[in-house]
Amino acid sequence: MRQNRLSSLDARLGLGEPITRRDFIGSTLAGAGAVLLSGCAPAQLRPQPPDPAAWHPWDGYGGVGDYATSNGNTQAVMDAAHVLRDRGKERALAAASSTGEVFDVVVVGGGFAGLGAAFQFHATSENRTCLILDNHPVFGGEAKENEFSVGGYRLFGPQGSNGFMPPAGRTTLSDDVWRAVGMPMEYEFADADESFGLRLAHDSYDAMFWGEPHLDVGHFFRDANGGRWVRNIWEDNLARTPWSEPLRRDLLRAFNGKETAHAMEGLGPWLDAMSYRDYLVRELELHPGVAEQIDPVLAIANYGFGCDVISAYAAYLLQLPGMKGYFVADTFDFSQIKIMSFPGGNTTYARYIAKHLIADAIPGEGLRDIALGRIDFAALDRKGAPTRMRLGATAIDVRHDGDGVRVTYLRNGRAEQVRARTAVISASGQMARRIVADMPGPIRENYARFHHGAVLVANVALNNWRFLHRLGIGAGRWYDGFGFIGSIRAPMKVGGQAVPWHPDQPTVMTFYVPFYTPGLDIDTQGRIGRGLLLGKSYLDYEREIRAHMNDLFGGAGFDARRDIAGIVLNRWGHAYIAPQPGFYFGGENGAGLTAPMKEGHGQIFYGHSELGWRMNYRNAIAEGGRAGEQAAKALA
Repeated sequence: MRQNRLSSLDARLGLGEPITRRDFIGSTLAGAGAVLLSGCAPAQLRPQPPDPAAWHPWDGYGGVGDYATSNGNTQAVMDAAHVLRDRGKERALAAASSTGEVFDVVVVGGGFAGLGAAFQFHATSENRTCLILDNHPVFGGEAKENEFSVGGYRLFGPQGSNGFMPPAGRTTLSDDVWRAVGMPMEYEFADADESFGLRLAHDSYDAMFWGEPHLDVGHFFRDANGGRWVRNIWEDNLARTPWSEPLRRDLLRAFNGKETAHAMEGLGPWLDAMSYRDYLVRELELHPGVAEQIDPVLAIANYGFGCDVISAYAAYLLQLPGMKGYFVADTFDFSQIKIMSFPGGNTTYARYIAKHLIADAIPGEGLRDIALGRIDFAALDRKGAPTRMRLGATAIDVRHDGDGVRVTYLRNGRAEQVRARTAVISASGQMARRIVADMPGPIRENYARFHHGAVLVANVALNNWRFLHRLGIGAGRWYDGFGFIGSIRAPMKVGGQAVPWHPDQPTVMTFYVPFYTPGLDIDTQGRIGRGLLLGKSYLDYEREIRAHMNDLFGGAGFDARRDIAGIVLNRWGHAYIAPQPGFYFGGENGAGLTAPMKEGHGQIFYGHSELGWRMNYRNAIAEGGRAGEQAAKALA
């Protein structure tokens, strides 16, 4: 057992304790050298019960259930993708064999964009066939969940995509899809019956910024005695914080004020010509510390980096501090919307769409069956079905071939090829430019200017959350150590399923962790961030998380050895599009960098959330759906 190899400090942190009744074996980072054609092994294509002896020391514990082998970008997924990065593509193509299959459309990517493309392709065409290729063991992209079994309860945390709002009127294709696939319009949460005196968020984002004034959030400040928690700092205009008076004054101006620095006419191009930091410090003349406070929020909210390299227009799109004055009274106000979360983030919505496309994908009907039931993996790629989904299939080459498209992908250690009359690329931009062989110059050049930020999402299953109740908070923010915020969510009630909801019962605490190094150019920051994200073993992170939580919460009675039931890491090396100044209104004729992709070329079309200017499920479905409709029209 691993405690035999641990130091006394590690033992005190609980690294030798069972992880949801299963011990973790292995403690060193595996070699990073990727072997050509090393796609997912056959056993990895279907989630298996966790076998401690088989856990990869870098991937670590993956939880239980459908997503146990698909926590973020695993080593197997990255190895297959790195065939492109490491110039193994030509060797793979030479070894490729045809499956003999022909589809009307092949969609590359099985996240919200790919699911939206398939949905709209079928909605605008009849009697057509569609194959979705996804490089992970489970569909959903970042809309996947981690599942734990603790104390007889099923607990869930989001791997990435999290936070939704039921449609109120039609605003995007996502609202149409929501209704078409039968998503419920109303939801119940456990805190409606008992709040335990706390105002808790219903998702993992609200407490970071938008909903903080309406929630119980603590900030941890270091002092001579180690540190102290200050609850609800906005209630007294930051008077209890250790910040200087000029910084407090300017934070209040930025967060609450409605001043502007430009007329609405021409606002977008003007904002896009500068960084968000320049807007705050130069245009609004705010204290530089304001940008430092906002940096991690901006990085996690959508863009992966801090204020110094991200377009000010990106902050406008999220209604971040300093932007309130540009929104009129009837504008959609993020701060007034109660953001909600399904048990495992937006996983449930992705599962609904998958079931709509492939009826047998998840047996049963209704919220409980679809959210909590098990995926029938055998049904996903059934011969003769109008929509098929092929998992563990990493596309490495898409090119026009005669009057159609040839698609090559890696699966089970082999290169396979299928033909299609059209293709939709719903993978991220950094993959798209490496996959499409005959991509026109303007598209390739613009994709080369896309930058992406790395993010880690860590879900920590807790035997209880009494320590948070003692502090009077459901979310905490800090200014050093691991990440910057962690939170629990008031759980959704799903079809009579037993939901633990008491400070002495289990829950999941979620940490969204950005990686950015202000003061460096965006390329350098990206390389450093991915290096930090990928350069640690599971054990390294587990040790860091346990020690950090003891440091923060030990004074409230928390003990990592006793109170942590399990930890799952979800690493996303290219989690977010990072729009630098000029991303939105630069490029040819001021149309922005995404304009040529939306036109497509020949029989190949592009639809993914980056092309919607920021990455979320609504933009992913809208952009994927647009490309799916383009593919359908090309066949008409």
